Amino acid sequence: MPGIDIQAMWDTVYRTDDQQSFRNLFNHFYTGLVRFATDLSISREAAEEIVSDVFVQLWKNRKQDDPIVHIKTYLFTAVRNRCYNHHRDQYKHQWLELEEEEAPLTGDVHPQLEWKEMQLWLDKAIGTLSPQGRTIFRLVREEGFKYKEVAAILEISPRTVETQLVRATSRLRQALQHYGHGLDQKIPAR
Repeated sequence: MPGIDIQAMWDTVYRTDDQQSFRNLFNHFYTGLVRFATDLSISREAAEEIVSDVFVQLWKNRKQDDPIVHIKTYLFTAVRNRCYNHHRDQYKHQWLELEEEEAPLTGDVHPQLEWKEMQLWLDKAIGTLSPQGRTIFRLVREEGFKYKEVAAILEISPRTVETQLVRATSRLRQALQHYGHGLDQKIPAR
């Protein structure tokens, strides 16, 4: 969100145990972190639990000796690690496939409905990306991370981030071209 200094909000929590600032941090990051965890092939329910657990731990450990310098990076890294632990604990070493959404409605509709239909189409297209490509796309384009930050979070090279983002963008561009040709067409396979 523009105008909100997230790090300053965290610093207030760290220094003064301000519960309202902590609640604001939670509200600001919750949806994006749940989507991130879901992209790492965790069920929505497990993702919500993991994100909540990360925030509980954050609150419990807010007075640690070494203050968290970059709260956003810390949260995404903590969620990623918890997701990996979840996979390990559940013996899930195979990525789950996202369920196919129904094709968006066709016909002459209100512009706001058309926007929602296009967003559904785009979400469906994002769902067809590789798990790593989907995660990278969302972290860079939706969460605003820089390539180096994403590389650090996912423990990959910045070049891999760039390559995956180029592939994802190209794939989504193709999907949007198909959207323009008819909503009932399927998105081409990878």
